[in-house]
Amino acid sequence: MSAASRTPDDRALAIVNPAAGNGAGQRLAARIARTLRDAGLRVEIERTPAQGEGARLAREAAEAGYGMVIAVGGDGTANEIANGLVGSGTALALYPIGAGNDFARALGYPRRRRDVPRFIRTARRRTIDVGDANGRVFLNAAGVGIDGHVAERVVATVRIVGPGLGWFAGALAGIATYQPIPMRVLIDGELHSGRFLTVVAANATHFGGGMRVAPQAELDDGQLDVVLAGDLGKRESLLALAKLYRGTHVNGTTITTQRARVVEIELAQPAASELDGEVTRVQNLSIRVRPRALDVIAR
Repeated sequence: MSAASRTPDDRALAIVNPAAGNGAGQRLAARIARTLRDAGLRVEIERTPAQGEGARLAREAAEAGYGMVIAVGGDGTANEIANGLVGSGTALALYPIGAGNDFARALGYPRRRRDVPRFIRTARRRTIDVGDANGRVFLNAAGVGIDGHVAERVVATVRIVGPGLGWFAGALAGIATYQPIPMRVLIDGELHSGRFLTVVAANATHFGGGMRVAPQAELDDGQLDVVLAGDLGKRESLLALAKLYRGTHVNGTTITTQRARVVEIELAQPAASELDGEVTRVQNLSIRVRPRALDVIAR
């Protein structure tokens, strides 16, 4: 029986990324399962055996009729599991223990871990949009330019100084070393060309561990908020970074935003692309919204 034809039941599967939170997933898996059960959830637990396996486990859970899959990890774990649940009717819930946890912020999850089990049990089910970048689903944002360049450096800085300062330090290192490259950007067919610091298509409000890249983004409006930053100098880039945490970076001239359903990006050369914190290198990026594609547990 397919996931589409099966009615989800009240069982939940918690999929734990053992590496999340600098190994917290591995250390706390049994305790997390116990707190979820103590909150009244009928939960089983699985650990991801390797990177990329979260999508497979989530897809199998949906096919088996589980009503909910709980992503125990950060934004990368949530992304993997969402890729296995899109269109299934099985809801995605979060137990955030990662470095960024931007999607948990967008869904209104409590910051204290001890409050998460009760939130999952009592919060409502929503159906939201997701983004699609070159065939892969994203929850927060996908982009190319300095955000991908920064994400590559954040991996190293988080390991050295921890997640809080690591995101900011990685951003500073990225700004110091990034050179904008020529891009050709089609936003719902409207052409923008030139050198861009970054082009980001946001489904949710935050990315990069608390940066409010798209303060007006809505998860269920059937559109993406597209942010274009031109060829800013180093000083202007640093000022924009500071404003990004407050969501006041858009000025209507060098940094603009508009809503769209489809974004096509062609680059003069391969560059780092960031998708929910994961980095790949691309020369072409095709981004589109998939309306009302995923059920989630949210405020």
